[in-house]
Amino acid sequence: MNNNNQPPMQGQPIPNQPPMPNQPPMYGPAPYGQPPYQQPYVQPRPPKQPMDPKKKKAIITWCCVGGGVLVLGIAAAIVLPILLRIDYSPAYRTAKNLKTEIDEISSNYECEYIEEYVNSKYTSVKTYKEYVQECKDTMTRTSLVDELGETAGVKRNSEIKKQYDSFKSVYDKIFTSSEDLSSKLDIYEIWHEYTVAVGNLYYNDSSDAEITAAANLLINSGNETLKTYGEGWLEKTLAAATATRNWNNKTVYYGDTYNALKTAMNNAKNEQSDYVSKNKPDILSLYELNFDDTTKLESEFDKLYDLISSTYEKNYNSDSDDCIEFLGEVVCD
Repeated sequence: MNNNNQPPMQGQPIPNQPPMPNQPPMYGPAPYGQPPYQQPYVQPRPPKQPMDPKKKKAIITWCCVGGGVLVLGIAAAIVLPILLRIDYSPAYRTAKNLKTEIDEISSNYECEYIEEYVNSKYTSVKTYKEYVQECKDTMTRTSLVDELGETAGVKRNSEIKKQYDSFKSVYDKIFTSSEDLSSKLDIYEIWHEYTVAVGNLYYNDSSDAEITAAANLLINSGNETLKTYGEGWLEKTLAAATATRNWNNKTVYYGDTYNALKTAMNNAKNEQSDYVSKNKPDILSLYELNFDDTTKLESEFDKLYDLISSTYEKNYNSDSDDCIEFLGEVVCD
């Protein structure tokens, strides 16, 4: 019989101590050969309390907004460099095509010949007409200049845009409107044809019809300056030709009639010569063609072309096959 003052024996429950609800046994059998041990008491976890709806909504909202911002940030980091990247390939291809035309303009000897031979009776009419046509074909304003100015490589790169503006200012000075240039060249062509015609005229041997035909080149030109000069020239030249024929066809070789014929011839020739010296239009001054700046034009374009090429090499579009790639290097000619 146990004494109440004695502690309970090991392995036996405490008297009058009811077990705790849902409490695992405080004692359990020990493994074989081991003394029995007492398991520690574990406080049960309290049940989860429901989250405050306002707090829950705030968290969800923050996650959605923050996640959206994160996604947008990632997308911007990927897309923006692509959108902001300048494609220089259109500028390079346009400049390369324009280079051919600028080279032709700079070495356009036909236009120089037009000015050089406009007063030459030894350059045939056929050859001179060819010079005029070649010059018209070369010196007609090309759309490639404006097309180059509209490319992203020019519009969005400040350094290239500055050089393009410098080139275009020279270009615009040389290239007047096509209509103005063409009309000037037409005047040069008419004047040269007149010069050749006059070079083949002689007071005594040429007929009035031949003299009139030469004058009509100017009179019917549609240019008031040439028309006015042609009419005056025709009057003076016919008078001199008539006086010369009368002198050459004279039947007397002395006396007043002889002297009168000689004086009339000399006076008519002098009047014709005096009229030409005072009224002959200076075509080169009146209708200046302004081809002297082609060297400067070439220089300004070469600077622009080199700048576009070198920039394109650094920002090359490898799918374009515009330039040569070798050992990781890009060369655009």
